[in-house]
Amino acid sequence: MWAHVLLWTPIALTVAGVVLGLGLFAAADADSTYSSSALGYLGLIVWGGLAVLSPFMLGSFITGLVMLIRTRS
Repeated sequence: MWAHVLLWTPIALTVAGVVLGLGLFAAADADSTYSSSALGYLGLIVWGGLAVLSPFMLGSFITGLVMLIRTRS
C-alpha cells in the first residue's frame, strides 16, 4: 500500500500544481485590473514551490516505483 502512496502522491501534487498555476495565470490574464495581477504572482509562487519540491517528489516517486517492482518479483 505504501508503494502506491509514494508513487501516486507526487504525480497528484504535480498535476494539481500545474493546473492551479495555469488557472491562476488565466484568471490574472482575463481581468486587466491591478488586483488581478496578484493572481499571476501567486501562480508563479505555486510553480516555484513545485520547482523546490521536485527533488523530494522525484525521490518519493522512485522509492515507490522500486518498492512496487520488488513486491511484484
